[in-house]
Amino acid sequence: MRHTKIVATLGPASASEATVDALLAAGVDVFRINSSHGTRDDRRRMVDLVRRRAAEAGRIVGVLQDLAGPKIRIGQLADPDGVQLEAGARLRIAVGDFPGDAERVSTTCEPLAAAVRGGETLLIDDGQILLRAVSSDGTEIVAEVEHGGLLTSRKGINAPGVELPLSAVTDVDMDEIEAGVAMGVDFIGVSFVQNADDLRKARAMTWAHGGDGVGLVAKIERPQAIERFDDILAVSDAVMVARGDLGLEIPLERVPRVQKSLTRRARDAGVPVIVATQVFETMRHAPRPTRAEVSDAANAVDDGVDAIMLAGETAAGEYPVLVVQTLDAVLRDAESMQPDRVIPGAIGDRHDRALCDAAVTLAAAAGATSIVAVTGSGATERLLAALRPSIPIHGVTADDAVARQLALHRSVSPLVAAADCLVQGALKPELVRRGIVKAGDAVVIARVHSDLEVEDANFVELQRF
Repeated sequence: MRHTKIVATLGPASASEATVDALLAAGVDVFRINSSHGTRDDRRRMVDLVRRRAAEAGRIVGVLQDLAGPKIRIGQLADPDGVQLEAGARLRIAVGDFPGDAERVSTTCEPLAAAVRGGETLLIDDGQILLRAVSSDGTEIVAEVEHGGLLTSRKGINAPGVELPLSAVTDVDMDEIEAGVAMGVDFIGVSFVQNADDLRKARAMTWAHGGDGVGLVAKIERPQAIERFDDILAVSDAVMVARGDLGLEIPLERVPRVQKSLTRRARDAGVPVIVATQVFETMRHAPRPTRAEVSDAANAVDDGVDAIMLAGETAAGEYPVLVVQTLDAVLRDAESMQPDRVIPGAIGDRHDRALCDAAVTLAAAAGATSIVAVTGSGATERLLAALRPSIPIHGVTADDAVARQLALHRSVSPLVAAADCLVQGALKPELVRRGIVKAGDAVVIARVHSDLEVEDANFVELQRF
């Protein structure tokens, strides 16, 4: 099996029955739905589409709802074709809502004008246009164009290094969280996280609407999130290194080093980590990735990421299925060179962690073909996945929602079985019946619980079938 998971974004190029079927066959593990695009009805249809086609294919896959967050944008321009900004010209960015032109544009983000000071950098349209702030009176920024270009309506603005007093969870996001919980999404991605409180606010909203089991993915896109990463890790179910905005908020040359550092720290904490943005960007319009893109994906495998995410490549690209097939091949080849290893630092001093450590060590020593973990919440599989074993982890649970969340974790192959099949005497025949194990296989079976008094729990067993 492939250990590193693939997250694919649905959009106009892929949100059809035939394409979703092909993406499932190509190996997508989690489907991402971007709340920044389309209508709520569009997103509801996508969730329903994934559920129906996955059930038909007999696949267990997760759905990740990605919130828009407080993305700062310029307003509408009077000219629908945009305006050309020339180097050396002055551009005023004023708080308000009015048709802009080449001399003055609007933004509805009041804190931006209040926070920016003279000399600070402003980037527009993913860094295609670079401005240098000259002054600000709290309601209007005067900036000089250093690198010009074509400016069109609603382009994003980044102010690298400027901490804005904006919550990562906007009023619009709150409505989207309520809708996402009602749709039954498995994960919610919180954009532009700056601190742990942003996650706590999102968590409170999911709980308020009955989404206690929904996993929260903290998107690391701002330098403040890097500085407070350990605090954010402690309240997140997964993290995403979102290299798009991150590469605008910090110097571009720091992105690879930061990605490696965040991956290591998340991995050691046992928190799944996703790497995203421009993975195979070339394949939006070409049938093959560049050699550099292939090397980037393979290096992410070497670093031990749980998942790699495709965005525009599958949402709006010309080759949504081929790009997944290509990434699958790259990941499998990279994994073929992975040594057997237990990740140091991923295990603490609790008994449940120690038992998982023992399971992985025993499996390696005995040449086991897989580890089977029985779970109610998915916690055992998460601990095992953090150790990065080189063999599959079969996560067996009676809970469909838990199984879908396990689809994100490295090496974990989720399996849903009736509760009466999970007891010790009935588990082994069920594994054989499902084809999970075959005659001659050596398998480690683990049932771990944080409560030592739970009956029929806290054991690790080596079994040859």
